[in-house]
Amino acid sequence: MPNPLKVAIVGLGWWATPIGNGARRSDKLDLAACFTRNEEKRKSFAKDYGCAPMDSYEAILEDDSIEGVLLTTPNTVHADQIIAAMRAGKHVWVEKPITNTLAEVPGVLAAWREAGLTLAVGHCYRRSAGHRTMKKLIDDGTIGRPLWAEAAFTNPAGQNFTPDRWRFYKSDCPGGPLMQMGIHHCDTLHYLLGRPTRVCGLHKHLATPAEINDVSMTIFEHESGAISNVTTCFTSPDMFSMKLHGTEAAVHLEMFRENLTFAERTNAETTLRITKKGEGSWTDVPLPGMTDMVQDELEDFASCVRSGAAPETGPVEAVYALAMVEGSVRSAEEGRPLEMSALLDGIAL
Repeated sequence: MPNPLKVAIVGLGWWATPIGNGARRSDKLDLAACFTRNEEKRKSFAKDYGCAPMDSYEAILEDDSIEGVLLTTPNTVHADQIIAAMRAGKHVWVEKPITNTLAEVPGVLAAWREAGLTLAVGHCYRRSAGHRTMKKLIDDGTIGRPLWAEAAFTNPAGQNFTPDRWRFYKSDCPGGPLMQMGIHHCDTLHYLLGRPTRVCGLHKHLATPAEINDVSMTIFEHESGAISNVTTCFTSPDMFSMKLHGTEAAVHLEMFRENLTFAERTNAETTLRITKKGEGSWTDVPLPGMTDMVQDELEDFASCVRSGAAPETGPVEAVYALAMVEGSVRSAEEGRPLEMSALLDGIAL
């Protein structure tokens, strides 16, 4: 790309590694600067990725040479950081969720619309080869009419959460594993089955030492008429799966993830199988070779900045994913299903 987008990455936790790797592999982005409050971590990342360590987020926003920011920061600061970046004239890519709560969304949308800049949100899993192939099988009629889907995303990270980590607390991580992991399935199910219209959730605290609930199960109704469920857990072994059932066939996706840090391996670690009506057996579905999902989403962001097009996962898609999570939590608290329209009341999408 003759005119790469000059960006700075902010927040240098573990997910900054796959984001930095994706940016480094692409000729559409120039990773020019980085910032985190920990000076040692900041300097180490800058050395590894050949970028400038900045002393503050404000210094990045004041640097006229930097066109956009990549935010991999805790959920609770997303809203303020997006608004500050928009007011400073910077395009924003932010790791999901767009904000920590739906209450913060109107302020972010107002700043985005006033700035007229690109805002993209990191819902990367819909971009994996397996999910792209599932969408193709829906669109070409192979699956028939999609009827229902079941998805699971688990890992044991919650067994080691301590009070010095923001994911320990309900206020900082409402929804626990549904917010941090299952939200990816929420976005992908929206992509595959259409917008959600109703949500019913159940959340339990069973095994983690943390304050958050560590097990959840959520049922969604979609505008297509299909239903889906998402199960998440922060205290059981790694699992990422999705089954999609239609009138003509069913497909089963699994990711055998060796290490989430190496997002470029996702497609190679995915299997997709299909069983068609009347066959009674499962067969493998070949997956195309593709750019990895993280590089793909970052390149979409850069291309949209240059062209003015809307990113695939922009504010609207991200707000629906957040509403699916918050709706599940509120449904569990209230003991009743909730309508998506009520959850989004007052939010102009």
